[in-house]
Amino acid sequence: MWEDEAMTSLRLKPATRNQLQRAQKLHRREQRTRHGQFLVEGPQAVREVLACEPGLIRDLYVSEGAFERYPEIRELAVSAGVWTHIVDDDALRDLSGDGQGFVVVAEMPQQPTLESLLADTQLAIAAVGASDPGNVGTIVRSADAAGAGAVLLTKGCAELTAPKVVRSTVGSLFHVPAATNLDLAEIIAQAHAAGMQVLAAEGTGEWDLPALVQAAYGAGVTGGPDISRSTLWVVGNEARGFDGVDLSEVDAKVAIPLYGQAESLNVSVAASICLYTTAMAQRTVS
Repeated sequence: MWEDEAMTSLRLKPATRNQLQRAQKLHRREQRTRHGQFLVEGPQAVREVLACEPGLIRDLYVSEGAFERYPEIRELAVSAGVWTHIVDDDALRDLSGDGQGFVVVAEMPQQPTLESLLADTQLAIAAVGASDPGNVGTIVRSADAAGAGAVLLTKGCAELTAPKVVRSTVGSLFHVPAATNLDLAEIIAQAHAAGMQVLAAEGTGEWDLPALVQAAYGAGVTGGPDISRSTLWVVGNEARGFDGVDLSEVDAKVAIPLYGQAESLNVSVAASICLYTTAMAQRTVS
């Protein structure tokens, strides 16, 4: 399969039937909670956890021939010294229908404190009750791409280590710090303590995002929030928005205009627009 030197440099060990069965069970939330472990599936996500958080890895499962297609992942596995199990293609498919030859069993990381996450952070996002795993994963990915310093999820959001969330982040989960099961009031209070303004992306907001963009670049009327300064954005639930959520402590509500006939934006799209608009202003406005 590989050169002898490449084979011996890997920390190889046969996978037992019990190991594979226990790993398969991690698709269920109660098993992830019970064991404090979760699955990382697919070459991109596995590459990133090996490169950025190798200490989280308990086991790496690889299908026959996968390292031939992705030799850089093999090199990372060698460097990290992780236990590597070569399994046949059928066993890998049983373990993960989305693994494309690679699955990691990882330990759940210790959650950072709100204070540490928001200290000296220029840009962060909080999701309130975002229950769709794909949306939560996309928010994490967009936050990473925009250079945000933290992703904060309130109670009721999709589980950060659910397989679909992890897959949707495409490795960004291991780049941007995140915390879950938080209280919105505590998030806002800590953001203010860290000197951040808190803006809620809300369809009926008193401020229009394009107007804030113009003001940030000196081309419009001032007086509203300055998106070039340290900012925490808050986005709501996919269907209910901020219904029943107390937003009295946010600094402003900001609307993203709809120029076509769509009723609303997907929450992850709205989050991405807010993050990127702010990131560009922060990096451009002197």
